[in-house]
Order: sequence, then C-alpha cells, then structure tokens
Amino acid sequence: MTLQRSSLRSFTPFEHLSEEYLDQVVQKAQSEHVTKGTLIFKRGKTLEDRFYLLDGEVDLIDVQFQSRRLVAGSQEARLPLTDQSPTQASAVAKTDVTLLRLERDFLDLVMAWSQSGDHPDGPVADEHDWMSCLLESPLFTRIPPSHIQQLFVRFDEVDVRKGDLIVREGELGDYFYVLESGRAEVTNKAGKPLAELRAGHYFGEEALAGETTRNANVTMLTSGRLMRLEKADFKTLLQEPVIKTLPASEWETRRAELGPVQVVDVRLAVERRFGKCPDSRNVPLGQLRQMLGELDRGTAYVVTDDAGRRSHVAVQLLAQAGLDVYLLEGAATLYSSSSA
Repeated sequence: MTLQRSSLRSFTPFEHLSEEYLDQVVQKAQSEHVTKGTLIFKRGKTLEDRFYLLDGEVDLIDVQFQSRRLVAGSQEARLPLTDQSPTQASAVAKTDVTLLRLERDFLDLVMAWSQSGDHPDGPVADEHDWMSCLLESPLFTRIPPSHIQQLFVRFDEVDVRKGDLIVREGELGDYFYVLESGRAEVTNKAGKPLAELRAGHYFGEEALAGETTRNANVTMLTSGRLMRLEKADFKTLLQEPVIKTLPASEWETRRAELGPVQVVDVRLAVERRFGKCPDSRNVPLGQLRQMLGELDRGTAYVVTDDAGRRSHVAVQLLAQAGLDVYLLEGAATLYSSSSA
C-alpha cells in the first residue's frame, strides 16, 4: 500500500506538518497488513515504533482486562494506538487490519524540525567589542569559567564576503556562529527579512540543541568575520552546562526548594491526551519564543522531557533568555489520569 499525504493528514500530529516535512514522513513510514487475532504489541513492552490504524478494528486491553475498541476512521483512531512506552495496554487485531508504522525517534525528530525556529539572539555590540558583549549575554553568564577559556580557543575564524550565505534553510545544523564584524540578514523561506545581525550577535544554537534543520537563511550584508564553533564543542561547552536536570523521582521533594515554579509542556495540545504532568502549562514550542518576554524572571521553569528534542530546544531558549530552567527527566511517570 502506497501512503499518500492525504492519508497521513487524517492522523495526529501529521495534520500540523507542512508539505515539506510530510513528504519526509511519507518516505519513512511503512504500511503493514495484520490478520485477525494477531497481537500487535503487548502491555509493558518498550516500543520503538508508533502505530496508526489505517483500516480495520483493534482492541486495546488494559491491566484489568478491560477492552476498548478502536475503529479505523473514527475520531479516536486519529491518534496512535499508544503514545506510551512501555505500553499500558495490549493491542489485538479484532479484524484484518492495516497499520501505519513509523519510528518514534524519527517522528520526534520531524516534530522538532517543524516547530523549532532557528533565529538569532544575543546582544547588539560594537564591532570591536564582540567578545565582551557575548560574555555579558544571559546564556554565557551560565558557562563555567573553564569552559569560557576553552570556547575561545576552539572558535575558528572565518572571513566572509558580502552576499555569502552562511546558514541555509532546510540544512542540518553543523556550527554555532558569532558575528565578530560586519552585518548579516536573516530571511525566511519567502525571502522576507526577519532580523539584521551585527557584531556580537550569535545564531545557529537551536538547530544544534534540538538536532533540527535550519528554519531560516542568514546572508552577509557586508564583508566581515565569523567565529565558528563545531557542533560537538557547542554541546560540550555551551549546551550541557546550561541544562540543569531534575529527575521525576525527586520532583515532589525538590519542587519546594525552587520557590515559585511553572511546569511547561511544549508538546502540541492533542499530544497531551495520552497523559500530562499535573499542573503543567501547555506552551507548544512554536509559541514559546513569542512568549519569552512575558515570562516571570522570578519563576523557575521546569520543562517536561516528553517532547523529546523539542524539550531540549525549549530549555535552550529559556536559558539564553536568562530564565531559571530545568529539564524534568522521566516526566511520563508523573502523568495524571485527567484529560488535557
């Protein structure tokens, strides 16, 4: 069976994807025919794939042996058979069925690509004082002094000319950049200007933090010089030091230590139907950047890790905005049973 875009758009979260990203899913997804009575997956199993019901009927049987019927084409069947791993129910084909099968990690990657904007951030600086201004930015104030020393040793200098395309939309992130001198322009796919960069601005960090593709172009408006940091060095020296982790097993005992706190879930609202952390605020990653200026700097923000790569991008955004942020690891173990 050949999968079509129209077929995928009847399922969640594919209806939110642009055609560009949907084409990637079409190429990766597989259809699978299963005969009546087949055990598709067993309760308690760790799944590497997500399953969607294209045709037929499936029974989901929980730990109390209560059965819930899913019928292809129904509103409930828009969601995967399960979004939890290990699984909370067994899935049995009630009739001959056709399944759409897609790797969980690949879908996580596509969702991060589609919702993560790769935009510039950082302070405006005098061309001759880019280093000082960079160190004064909220992100760099969190970096240990020993890492700062290594950073400036590992930066590569790159001379650039007017018109040079530094970052191309759709390509995987490979470097973190700081503009030492000159000016550059950020544009979207349609060529619309989004921002102008000057000495001291940095860009490219979100694509590295979330393993996402570039969502904008950066072109030099003048000749100048870039300081470039390789992806591995960025992760070791700039990403890992700013990510404070909080195990879910310690959440109840440690939350009081944080003072005012807000739990943030950056998944799409429909993804929370399978579960959510109590008292969490749903702010999809695509909306988070626009809200940064509204967030209370006296509040600690705890990002649940159930959005995969999107969670890491969210932590990076909040950290570089100067906010106190933590990554809640194992968030799914805290899910409440209430609906989103």
